[in-house]
This record gives sequence, structure tokens and C-alpha cells, in this order.
Amino acid sequence: MLLPTSEAPEWNSDNASELKTFLSGETGRKVLEILAYFAPKPLDGSDVNKTLVSAGEVRGYTEAVEQIISLRTHRPPETEPKTENYPSLDDDSAWPEPTDNNA
Repeated sequence: MLLPTSEAPEWNSDNASELKTFLSGETGRKVLEILAYFAPKPLDGSDVNKTLVSAGEVRGYTEAVEQIISLRTHRPPETEPKTENYPSLDDDSAWPEPTDNNA
């Protein structure tokens, strides 16, 4: 089982070309057929909570397969590092001094 990592591995045009060749071949087409066969099925809606969970599973699975297919021609999207919206609470110099209006 693959575990998520904090950084995407390097992906270049050689990797994309090799994946495209693989997916165009007999084995690659069978892999895509197997992925489609084992895709989670949406529920009928009789239980709202189970249907919502199922819909999330279907969407996540579909997006993962679409990402695999898109890697044939594209690099994975760059993820921007998370930034803090506010300065650290412990850093007094990062916060304005109180004035009469906001004291």
C-alpha cells in the first residue's frame, strides 16, 4: 500500500512518455479496465449518510484514476506551501502596538 508523502516525486517528460506507452499497450489498457471495473459504485440514496460517503469514495477514486491518466501528458500540479494567515502569537514584534482605539 502506498502512503501519502509531503512532496510529490519528480515527474518529467520521459516519465510521461513511458506511462503513455504503457497505457497504450495491451497491459496498460487492461489495467485501466480493471481500475474501471473495481471503481466504487454510488448508492441508491436510500440512506443519506451512506450515500454521501459513497459519493465521496466514488469522486476520490475517479479523481485518482483521472490523475494517473493525465500524467501521460502533464506534470503533476505544484502544491504551494502552506502559509500562516496570522503571525505567531508568541512574536510580539509581529503584532501592532495597542492604541486607544483598539485597547
